[in-house]
Amino acid sequence: MQHRVAFYPCCGLDIERPLELLRPYADEVIFCDINKSLQPRWEKCVNTITPSGPRPRFLIDDAREAIARITQIGVLFYRKDSDGEGGSALFVLGDSFLPHILRRFPLEGGVIITDGSNSRGSNFKKMTRPNGMRKHGWLFRRSPEQPYLETDGLHVLTVAPAEAVKA
Repeated sequence: MQHRVAFYPCCGLDIERPLELLRPYADEVIFCDINKSLQPRWEKCVNTITPSGPRPRFLIDDAREAIARITQIGVLFYRKDSDGEGGSALFVLGDSFLPHILRRFPLEGGVIITDGSNSRGSNFKKMTRPNGMRKHGWLFRRSPEQPYLETDGLHVLTVAPAEAVKA
């Protein structure tokens, strides 16, 4: 069985609930944030997390730099971010950053779990339409199962190579 990796850029201290939510999707979750002051609190989290869920890994780095060091991502998890004060101002679902994520997806595709934070160019809105969105050689569609929409406001999107999916 292939090792499944989730990536959560600009995460801040949002650790425990994402680990719960990602249990069915990932064996490892890479949490990334540029804020160096998070390091001691992240280390404390590692000692209190139960071993039954995905293994957390932490990167203190700009997500644009960190993504270059990650070889494969099966799940992009992204929520609670903004371009305002305290936010990253990184448009993860936008056309300048999203292709960097997609290059790390396995050939068969992956999953995006998001609240649509920092969407740029209406990508998120298009991804959640009934017919989805084709962009960057991939097809983004709402998954038939939406287990986190009511509880956490998160959409589950499937991402598959566009040429492998018939319209």
